[in-house]
Amino acid sequence: MDMPDITQYQVHKIIEDVDFEGTPVPGLRGAFYRRPAGDRTESVGVYSYADDEVFMAWGYVGEEHCRAAAARRPDGAWDAVRGGCPDVRVLRTGDEVTGLAVGLADGGVRSCGRTGRP
Repeated sequence: MDMPDITQYQVHKIIEDVDFEGTPVPGLRGAFYRRPAGDRTESVGVYSYADDEVFMAWGYVGEEHCRAAAARRPDGAWDAVRGGCPDVRVLRTGDEVTGLAVGLADGGVRSCGRTGRP
């Protein structure tokens, strides 16, 4: 499965401080794109922290979960596309949300926020 070319999509909405599992992540921005695909609508979410793309997830509007996702590795290259939603974990210092960690295909983790590096 290939990554979507977001230049072929229209911006649907942009959300600052996106939440995961009901927890807002300060500084995480989600840009959501859509395009028609027959009688369905394809959707792509591009998530960035401090203007650095961290991961992308895509599928169809109305589906409960992502069809596929890919994370950007610390070296700046895109990781392998994986089926399903990305493995995302909210990072905390005590009760304070300080960033997030995204699992990579090789078992590594990409962290960003005040406890990681973008």
